[in-house]
Amino acid sequence: MGESEEAITLKIIIIGMGVIFLLSLSVIIFFIVYQRRLLAQQKERQKLEFDYQKELLKTSILSQEEERSRIAKELHDDVGAMLTTSKLYFGQITPALPLDEFNEITLKMNGFLNEMIRSVRHISQDLRPVVLEKLGLIEALQSLGQTINDSGKIKVFFKNNTTNSIRKSRELNIYRIIQELITNTLKHANASIIKIELKNENDALVILYQDNGKGLDKQEVLHKKGLGLKNIESRLSVLSGNINFLTTAKGFKVEIVC
Repeated sequence: MGESEEAITLKIIIIGMGVIFLLSLSVIIFFIVYQRRLLAQQKERQKLEFDYQKELLKTSILSQEEERSRIAKELHDDVGAMLTTSKLYFGQITPALPLDEFNEITLKMNGFLNEMIRSVRHISQDLRPVVLEKLGLIEALQSLGQTINDSGKIKVFFKNNTTNSIRKSRELNIYRIIQELITNTLKHANASIIKIELKNENDALVILYQDNGKGLDKQEVLHKKGLGLKNIESRLSVLSGNINFLTTAKGFKVEIVC
């Protein structure tokens, strides 16, 4: 005897409810797994960001320590040595010293003092360029480019297409970033030309830097190896900026937005 219509309907309802339950369970399981995976990815990103910031801080501290060591060495080797020599000359001055010897010692001491003044000015210039302090970033970069051009070893082309003013508080970091790029080119690239352009995109400052040297190793770019690149990243973190490595037929090319 066949099943009644009510029984068949009940079975269909039960099967339908079972299918809906399984589908609902699948959706819930999928959602839980997806959320866990999303959470794991978020934690991984946070860890990478933390490690990155930690590395930038470490690089910044290392850079500062190297800068302090360099300045201490210059003060000790140059200024310290000249002060010691001047002290020796001072010790030779006595009431019985003949006039011609006194004049000779005075002349030598005057030379040492002038040399000390030049050394101190040089150290001060390294700490914060006078042109940057008095005239601003654009003039300081033009002066830096002209200094390099005067050496005759490499040609720097600087173009300023900015329309917005640059805040004074940001100038030194921007100057040091460009200086670091130039230093890397001079040390490693074997280039003959450097091109630097500053322009604005909306409210952001864009720096285009390019040389015609041997370029940068892809792994070095990928892993940001080398203290120079890390120093740039460290300064950019202060400016809330970023650096993009651009493809070029020859040499090295970057775009910095800050």
